Amino acid sequence: MRYPGPTTFPGMILWSAGTNGPRVVPGRYQVRLKVDDRPVQTREFEIRLDPGKPHVTQADLQAQFDLAMRVRNATSAANEGVVTIRDVKTQVDDRIGKDASIRSQGDALKQKLSTVEQELYQVRNQSNQDPLNYPIRLNNKIAALMGAVEGVEGRPTRQTYQVFDELNQRLDAQIRGLQQIINTDLNEFNRLLRSKGLAPITVRARDPITQ
Repeated sequence: MRYPGPTTFPGMILWSAGTNGPRVVPGRYQVRLKVDDRPVQTREFEIRLDPGKPHVTQADLQAQFDLAMRVRNATSAANEGVVTIRDVKTQVDDRIGKDASIRSQGDALKQKLSTVEQELYQVRNQSNQDPLNYPIRLNNKIAALMGAVEGVEGRPTRQTYQVFDELNQRLDAQIRGLQQIINTDLNEFNRLLRSKGLAPITVRARDPITQ
């Protein structure tokens, strides 16, 4: 049984990583089934420690789950950044189509957004074999850690934590950069749009990451 996976976007290609969520830790759980207008059915079940691995403790698996959740959340944050960038760029193209006089300012804004996008995701990926030619970016590097976290029989290694911390710091820098572009460059572009009688570009709120 797995927890929900990270946010994804259409056409996303990952190398040596997937979109499955973390494995849940042993414990008691409930499953609810609702079909049409019939009464909801609820059943309880228990996930137990593997008796064939007596050296793996509940605490070990909890440590795995905790880090796996951080990996999932960071992967979602990177993917959400790409979704936001692509949505804003689509809106910019729409406004340029309505008034060609704003093309240079719109293109400049899109270029700044693309710089962040290219750090978050390998935008040249078109097929599953493309990562052989184009290096993976932050979202893929972070997502690939899920295998390292859950691929050991015990708590994650010290090196896994170190790699995650390094990648997460790099991700935070890119997300801060994206927010800065939204707060400054996009706001300036929106002032231009209003002066031209065009609707401003909106940054759509995303669903919060489930903890």
